[in-house]
Amino acid sequence: MAVKEKDPAFFTSISERLQIIYSDDTLREIKRSGNPEKFLTALEALNAMHFRYRFNERFEPTGEMILHETSPAHAYDNYLQIEPVYDIMLAATHQTTLKLYGGRSDSSFADIAAEQIIAFGGLIESLKAHLAEIDLTLPHLRAPIEQYIGNLETQYAQVSAMAAGEMHKHLSGGPTQSGVNNYRTSVGIGPKELNNIKPPRVIEKIWQAYQQLEGYRDMGYSIENFLGIAANSLYGREMHVHEKVTAIYNLLNLIGYMSDSKLNRENRHVAAISDAAHAAIASHAHILLSADEAFVSKVRAIYEYLGVPTEVGLVALDEGGIRVHTE
Repeated sequence: MAVKEKDPAFFTSISERLQIIYSDDTLREIKRSGNPEKFLTALEALNAMHFRYRFNERFEPTGEMILHETSPAHAYDNYLQIEPVYDIMLAATHQTTLKLYGGRSDSSFADIAAEQIIAFGGLIESLKAHLAEIDLTLPHLRAPIEQYIGNLETQYAQVSAMAAGEMHKHLSGGPTQSGVNNYRTSVGIGPKELNNIKPPRVIEKIWQAYQQLEGYRDMGYSIENFLGIAANSLYGREMHVHEKVTAIYNLLNLIGYMSDSKLNRENRHVAAISDAAHAAIASHAHILLSADEAFVSKVRAIYEYLGVPTEVGLVALDEGGIRVHTE
């Protein structure tokens, strides 16, 4: 809306009252647009600042954020330096869930796993390639970086094994099957039932509907297990809030609550991943604005459950200009 100069007074008002932020996921979407200049110009006009996660000296996420005062154009140039390897890894990682939604019908999980291993190997080699440079400039960082790489390799192996096992549970038939549809059929609940659940306490109401179903009843599951945010050995720590937001957002899409549409298509699947990333990083902001009603419904439900104080506004454009609905 800002790029298309819809209600300029609205954007002037919020840029004067609030600090507008953008993340690497914003930059990733800008790159996909094929016309980055107009979006970077809009961010510059809004005095937007780069917002990124803070890591400790062992390169572990701290759950805190950094506001980076740099121009959007410079942030974009920096992003392009890391994007090639990172984007290949990101694209490979989401192929498993893309197939679960019915995409990649011509590929087996073994094919996809092989692609992911190659992509992950490229990421690791890229990290290792910089160790020689680090030895010359910041030698004290070599040991924690090597430990970080080792942890990455261990975690990736665990995630790959877990993902393969879970995917096969719901895709035992032909290659054109949708594991998501199979799952929803097997439990007997999907979008029709879930989208009739109204606030408040949407997440709790969803769990109440699931906990007595086949596959969940008498299995010792907690609501945290169901949402994928229970403590586990993979992290070796409590998940940070933004990590929990991502997990719950993906779970809501999977079960069908205000699910994003056509997730068997690559471009829609990538867009949904970006939406989850925006929801996660906005959990560290004061206000999140979106014109996507389904996105807003999911995020409001997640933030309410996790106690995230971020205010979520639904943006609508009419003849009188832009309006923000907070409820």
